[in-house]
Amino acid sequence: MRRAWILVAISTIWIFTVASSPVVTGAKVRLSAKKYQGAVKVLEENKGKYPDDPELFYYLARAYAGIANWAKTGENFGVALTKNPNKKLKKDIDKWRNNYWTQFFKDAGALLGQKRYLEAIGKFHTANTINPDREESQANLSIALLEQAQIYQSAEPPQPDSARILFDEAIESIKRAVELDPENYQFVKNLGQAYILAGKVDEAVEVYEEYLDENPDDISTQKRLVMIYMSNRDYENAVNGFDALLDDAGAEMSTADYFNAGNSYYRMYYKLSSMEDEDSKARAQEMLEKTCECFAIVVEEDPTDCEAGEQLYYIYISMEDWNKVIETIESMLDNECERDYMTLSNLSVAYSKVGNIKKAGEIYKEAQEKKPKEEGQN
Repeated sequence: MRRAWILVAISTIWIFTVASSPVVTGAKVRLSAKKYQGAVKVLEENKGKYPDDPELFYYLARAYAGIANWAKTGENFGVALTKNPNKKLKKDIDKWRNNYWTQFFKDAGALLGQKRYLEAIGKFHTANTINPDREESQANLSIALLEQAQIYQSAEPPQPDSARILFDEAIESIKRAVELDPENYQFVKNLGQAYILAGKVDEAVEVYEEYLDENPDDISTQKRLVMIYMSNRDYENAVNGFDALLDDAGAEMSTADYFNAGNSYYRMYYKLSSMEDEDSKARAQEMLEKTCECFAIVVEEDPTDCEAGEQLYYIYISMEDWNKVIETIESMLDNECERDYMTLSNLSVAYSKVGNIKKAGEIYKEAQEKKPKEEGQN
């Protein structure tokens, strides 16, 4: 009796575990003989009969791969994973899906490196069709799309509609990469850059602001966001950003950063200086002083930066600090900045303001020699 029970149990297990095996076995035979179309036909005819068999869909995916129908390959791998495959089968699904994916991903990467963007896009599309859950191919597809979109944008004549389609797809692709790997902050920053290139500045600002809320120590992204504020003429947020950077002892500020900070502070000074209330006047003075500090740093680090020197001496004129005006202009001239009419005229005024009338006269005479001739004059 005990033996009979064991036989019944074994029989029951066989029924539940290999019920679809004749179909799958037949497909395996065809696959091993590379008769892929035949395997597809058999499995397609029987998938309605065994709709919950993950093994059937797994082999159907491999059969479609044999005839290079990558859309159906990816679709059936995906279906197989939804049918609760056992551990071994899931491992096999992942192995083969990633094997096919890798072939196209590597080819796409090589094409991307060769700047053959349209071909790379095609390969990345196939890789993502086979396995849409690999963030690497989603992120790299975005890069290829952005590069090709910029080519369309700068073409002669420009192709704005084609560029727009690729920009939009690039954004969706990098968003998918972020969704798959939200801890990869480079993907998040790439999303912000994609929005910038696509001309969607408000969306880029939102991405960077949210990112910096979680990563306030990322100096390079702080600088990038501040530059976006400047390009948008949002000088209120720009000066707040520069305040944060300048207050951060760890922030590495280049002379270009200080120059941009000086410009932002001056823009805010100009805006506030037209207001009548005392708070605005006080803040305007604060902005002017910060402007001066920034341009002074630029000139100190690079005395040959004539543009920064010009900005600085005009600030000193606004502050009526005539000795500093003289010091700045004389340093500019010593460093071979142009002795033009405007610069010399301002230097002459500064010398007269400090009481050096003789020097003011000499500089004034030279300035008049450099004065641009009015139209019609010989």
